[in-house]
Order: sequence, then structure tokens, then C-alpha cells
Amino acid sequence: MPESSESTDIAAGPGPGAETSAPALFTFPNRVLFGAGARRSLAAELARLGVARPLVVTDPGLVACGLAGRVADLLDSPQVFTDVQANPTEENVLRAVDRYREAGCDGLVGLGGGSAIDAAKAVRLLATHPGRLADYDLTAGGGDRITAEMPPMAAVPTTAGTGSEAGRGTLIQLPQTGRKTIALSIHLLPSVAICDPELTLGLTPELTAGTGMDALTHCVESYLSPTFHPICDGIAIEGLKSIFRGLEEAVRDGSRLEARSAMMMGALLGGISFHKGLGVVHSLSHALGGEGRVHHGTLNAILLPHALRFNREAAEPRIAELASRVGLGRGGDGAGHLVTLMQIVLARLPLPRRLSELESAGLDRGRIPHYARLAMLDHCHRTNPRACTQADMEDLLDRAW
Repeated sequence: MPESSESTDIAAGPGPGAETSAPALFTFPNRVLFGAGARRSLAAELARLGVARPLVVTDPGLVACGLAGRVADLLDSPQVFTDVQANPTEENVLRAVDRYREAGCDGLVGLGGGSAIDAAKAVRLLATHPGRLADYDLTAGGGDRITAEMPPMAAVPTTAGTGSEAGRGTLIQLPQTGRKTIALSIHLLPSVAICDPELTLGLTPELTAGTGMDALTHCVESYLSPTFHPICDGIAIEGLKSIFRGLEEAVRDGSRLEARSAMMMGALLGGISFHKGLGVVHSLSHALGGEGRVHHGTLNAILLPHALRFNREAAEPRIAELASRVGLGRGGDGAGHLVTLMQIVLARLPLPRRLSELESAGLDRGRIPHYARLAMLDHCHRTNPRACTQADMEDLLDRAW
């Protein structure tokens, strides 16, 4: 989805009562091992999948802090590719594909946040499929070209945010499109997700907050998506409850395993819920994240209250229902209360509140029309409850600046 992998099941119908609509399509995620110490199951899971020579795809930060080594040491002579940047590029992926082939690998481990896991998914795709990643762009019909013919993959998240371990997409910055571009297929679901909250104990308060707000936004946007998927709706609500239980405590005291476990569960549930689709927040975040060095979850946090106000005229009953599901009551201005709650959550976290605070990271207010154009090319706003124009995107960015 920033370090991100957001997907949408656009085949799902609008509801069960529409006589002329196609039947709704429901899909479920992959095999998941969850709990403290789950990482120690990695070798056995790879053996179960028939993987003898995995390529571990990770990033320099995890190497520097020793976490990549701790996980790689659980395996016998793994190959390790460490050059995945935040907001991964096709160049990162192609270098990893070369390494995969040169080393004679037969499977993958995506170790890290959404960037590393998405990069591993893209390597998995190109290891067995011809052409470039742009050939598999969802918005150009590329999903139909993706087959089940790809090597096994284990996803081992070290943040609690993107939900990429349970997502069907890989989001990569491509030179051919000039934007973050998604390849999406049920075949891209990792063969197994190993979710060990102990791997998140070293996250800084800022990264805990940013990734946590990414997970929270997944739950909110997927619940508000008009796609008919009551299973994902229930999962989104449970994800929000888990995030509210763990977010502030995990930011305040990152050593609390209970809070870290709640956040990892919330991120996993958020990743499952967005099989239903996301919305305008993610389209804008993808556009901004592809241009600057800004964390995806931080962008989501800033944009979410503005997007809720924008969507209110089209989805007020749904927003009010979500407010009641998270304990804000059914009386009064439920939709307004949810907007206020999101503002309060952001104010209590060590994150910027305006896009103007991120200009040192490469964002430029003068480029708002360009960001809005990129956002319109992104897939996520297709499942926003209110249709968006480029002018709407520009106005949202201007309000958030």
C-alpha cells in the first residue's frame, strides 16, 4: 500500500439484492502463523513448501539493527538481498530477480515492512512471468496476465501497518508509468505469513505511530468502501478495535508485548479487510509517496480526517455506523464524532499534522496539480464512497497542506 500494498476486489458486486448484478466474489487470505516467537517456524514452513534455497528480501535498516541477521540465522545458508528502499522501485526488484536466478533460489522470504514484502512479491512474479512489471499493471488490465506459476513465498512483517503479508498486491514505483503501480492477483498472496510481534519491539515511537495509522486507515477506508463484502466489514471493525487497544500504548512504551501484539493483529486484519477496496486517502498517499521521502502511514494519518469530511455527503450513514461500532454512540453527530476522533488520535501521536511539515522531505505545494493527476491514475479511489475528480483531489491536498 509505505511501504505499502493495497488491493481491491473490484469483481465484487454492489450487494445481494441487485437482480442484474453479478454474484459477489469473496476471497480469503493465506495461511497465517501468529504469536510471539512465530519466527522460529520459518524454516519448517519453507520446508513444508518445498523451498530449499530461499532468497531473503529485506532492507538496509533491518541489516543495520541486526534483525535481518537474527531471522536469516534461522535458515540454512540463505541468500540475502538487502537493497530494498522505502517506496521500492523497479530497479530494486530487477536486481533482486538477478540475484534470485544467479543463486539458483527456489523460494522467497519477504522480511520487513511493506516495502520489502512488496518487493519480494514482485520478484516472485518476474521470476516466472515474462516482461516488465508494467505489463501487470492492474489499471491496464495486467491482472489477467498473472498466473499461479510462481515460487513459494513467506512474508515476515517487522512492522504493524501495511498488511502486505495478507494482501494480493505489490506496489512498486515504475519508470514506465511514473507512479506507484500495483500488480494485483490472488496468486500474489504469500504462501504463508509469519506474524511475530516480538520482531516489532525495536520500532521507534514515530515509526510505530506511522505504521499504526496506516493499519487504522486500511480499516476505516475498507469499511466505507461501497463494495459489498460483509466479511471484510466485520474484519475491519475488529481490526480497528485491536488498533485502538494497542496504538497509544505501543507508541508510549514499545517494550509492551501485549500492545505490540494488538497492533500486529490490527495490521493483519487491516490487510485482510482491504481486499474489499480502499479510497481517496490511499490514492493521494501513493501519489505523494512516489514523489517524496515521506512515510506512507504518516501521509494517511494527515489525510484521513479531510477525506472523511469529503466522503460525508455520500457515506454519512456508513460513517455514523462505524462511529457507533467503535464506541462513539448512536446518537447525535456520529459522523462528525468519527472525524473528531481521528483528529484526536493524530494529535496524540508523534506525527506531523499538516503536509506543509513534510516539505523538507521533498513535497512541494506548487505541485498539487501534479500530485492530483497521479492520484487520479491510482486504483484505490475507484472504491471510494464518493466519486473523485482531479479538482476534488487538488482541494483535498490544499486543505491538508
